[in-house]
Amino acid sequence: MVFVLESLYLFLVIACVVYFIVLVQNSKNGWQTIEINDDDLPLVSIIVPTLEEENNIERCLESLLKLDYPRKEIIVSDGGSQDRTVEIAKKFSVKVIIDSHLPQGWIGKSYGCQIAYKETKGDVLLFTDADTNHSPQSLRTTVNHLLATESDLFSLFPYQKAKRWYEYLLSFFYFLSFLGGGPINNINNPYAKDSVMASGQYMLFTRESYNKIGGHAAVSKSLVEDLALARLCKDKEMRLNFKDSTSLVSTRMYPNGFSDFFKGFRKTIYEGFWLLSKFRLMFVIFWIIYMLVSPYFLIRYLLILDNWLWWNYTIGIIVNVVLYLLYATILSIYWRKKGSWNFIIFLFYPITMLINLIIILVSFYYGFRGIKFSWKNRYYDSKKSSSK
Repeated sequence: MVFVLESLYLFLVIACVVYFIVLVQNSKNGWQTIEINDDDLPLVSIIVPTLEEENNIERCLESLLKLDYPRKEIIVSDGGSQDRTVEIAKKFSVKVIIDSHLPQGWIGKSYGCQIAYKETKGDVLLFTDADTNHSPQSLRTTVNHLLATESDLFSLFPYQKAKRWYEYLLSFFYFLSFLGGGPINNINNPYAKDSVMASGQYMLFTRESYNKIGGHAAVSKSLVEDLALARLCKDKEMRLNFKDSTSLVSTRMYPNGFSDFFKGFRKTIYEGFWLLSKFRLMFVIFWIIYMLVSPYFLIRYLLILDNWLWWNYTIGIIVNVVLYLLYATILSIYWRKKGSWNFIIFLFYPITMLINLIIILVSFYYGFRGIKFSWKNRYYDSKKSSSK
């Protein structure tokens, strides 16, 4: 029986590692550029939806106004903040829209994006979050890439900054999303329907493409509007282009405490799960199982002592130490250019990742029971979206 379990464990590890290698080998895409004179650059409408963002909005708007891009307009769409968000935003040369009314059937962020869109003039639309910080050359680079690749939607994964212990746990959630989303080459292939990913922190559309998929009105009830919009693009065989490793844009998502971190992922995991390929979700589950059982086999060999078979247990210990460290190493390889790095978090992954697993289970409990998800004093129904 023990031999069977160990064989299954080894098979599981091999399947996980092979799948990861396949993803990495098919996720190498560089920036593409074309020559565009400043006078020929399209007008970009930058939309920043806000709600209680007084700690972020100033930094975000300062970075947007410093963008090395000659033709842009910036619109802040506020959902009725009770803090100083609007007051701060009005100090900048940007347009500020305030609408505290949230119609039935809408998620606050999507509604803010939709009403702001109606005020835009640009041929290109950038939807970005208030907690993002943009390098001066970022917009010129991404617009050039959008046009060079003839994409309908370009999205990038901002560099994730972390200072508090729980912020480093982001790496595990995004690692699982990488496994479930598929290789970037497939994500960027309009005919590979099983692979999809996008980040709502940076979504760049052509106006024509945004209208073609119905804009945020088409995903008004979705708690993961970014993934839902990307899924619409793939369903219509439009050109989605995604990059998951760049320092052009950075963010620090949950600086205010573990409670925000917990609630933020609790409200998105359940619905996001159903938008991904079932085949790829199988490997997500494999990696979670790998995380749970690796410390068991390691501890088992460390605690067993048999003088007659000491050599067998010595080999067992070495093998299980390698398999344990392999998980931490792969996490480190995945995350090394994507966010703040802390190997201690990866080394003790059975503990740190167990916290994330609890959040995943709570999200599914809420979803299956139909319990409302709360975020910034608003409550939303859980929603199971169709999977592909």
